[in-house]
Amino acid sequence: MAGLATIYEALHQDAQTQGLFEEMHQTEAREFWYRAIAVLRQFAVQIPCKGLLITHHPYIFANVKNTVPNLENLVENLGLHQIDLQTWVFTTSKSSLFPQGSLPIGDTQVVPIAKADPLNQEWFCILITETFSALVVSSAVQHSCLWSLHPYVLQKAIATLLHRCRRSEQQSLFQAKLSQFPPISPSYQVMSRFGAILMAQLSVHQELTVPEIQEVDIIKAITHEVRTPLTTIRMLVRSLKRRKDISTEVKSRLDRVDDECTDQIERFNLIFEAAQLDSYAIALEPTEITAILSDGFGRWQEYAGRRQISLEMLLPKEIPTICSNTTLLSQVLNGLVDRLIRSFPPDSHIQLVLTNAGEYVKLQFQSQVMSQGLGDLPLLKAVGQWLMLQPETGTLSLSLPTTKTLLKALGGKLTVRMHSNSAAYDGEILTIFLPVNSTTIKLN
Repeated sequence: MAGLATIYEALHQDAQTQGLFEEMHQTEAREFWYRAIAVLRQFAVQIPCKGLLITHHPYIFANVKNTVPNLENLVENLGLHQIDLQTWVFTTSKSSLFPQGSLPIGDTQVVPIAKADPLNQEWFCILITETFSALVVSSAVQHSCLWSLHPYVLQKAIATLLHRCRRSEQQSLFQAKLSQFPPISPSYQVMSRFGAILMAQLSVHQELTVPEIQEVDIIKAITHEVRTPLTTIRMLVRSLKRRKDISTEVKSRLDRVDDECTDQIERFNLIFEAAQLDSYAIALEPTEITAILSDGFGRWQEYAGRRQISLEMLLPKEIPTICSNTTLLSQVLNGLVDRLIRSFPPDSHIQLVLTNAGEYVKLQFQSQVMSQGLGDLPLLKAVGQWLMLQPETGTLSLSLPTTKTLLKALGGKLTVRMHSNSAAYDGEILTIFLPVNSTTIKLN
């Protein structure tokens, strides 16, 4: 693998590509990646978009062809275009990235690469269509993001990927598709439309804004209407559990009702707190993160066990006090664990790891699908910008952008990324950074 150059290396080693791409460095690089992908997504539905998508991740673009009834009439009425792309995914993952049956076989090719391949350190999106081509590459090693619309740059990047197609029939198919859709320079009309979308995208503030008041009011009303009867039911159940004349079987069922009510009440408490963010400032205080995790772990483990998912937590011997809000942070962590558990099929494994990280405490959630061929992963659909819905169960949870905003109000921050070359875990990594209490820092 050492002999194969990454896309970033190939572009920097070729003198002819110099000046044909733009590069963003340091902390803004990953933000630039997300903005660039958002622009390409929006651009792709505003012009005819048929061709190839070459990437490290299958869900960068939604290939909506033939997935929604009457979609062709709908997008035509809106003045939009269907995205018709054959997707080529270069990845080490053989599990959670590719739930069986979720992608049309004829429109997706998976090229397996070794975990030691340095390409795992890059996020890349190469979009080649009949009217324009684009490249975005984010390098974790160089902490930078490259961007280009020039055909030569795209051809150079594609050449580094072509060598990684080990199967001769797949390499032939890849070359045939590239011949069908060669990278071309965009026309003036395309560049004009692209520039307009880019300017509109850059004018949007990167943090999640508070939604319109109507959406907030609806969320508050729903949470109230759900929490009130559930609280009453739980109170009645707990009073029944105190009776001496109930059988062990009845008590077991009452315990199950109690647990289900508690789960739903806490879930909607968190949603309500998120909707209240614009009403008051959250009071931050010295908080024992290990106490929160220890108190919640037993219940999380029991809940995970009911879904046949194993849960593991690794805590250091000493961890400093953080500055946060004990009650609300506990609710946020309950919500994240609940979402993770419901996002994976049975026989999966989730690991929670708490470590020191300078002026922060780092809490990382890592996931692994243990068995193959277990069918699709549970589906999550966005409901507005606040909530996510699991259609199979009707369960609501906070969206990750909303959770990120909530954690920011708690003094922390949330990042989500995919594993690159870890041997043990191959799913998403959710990482929370929480600030160490200033008094603790001074004492140390």
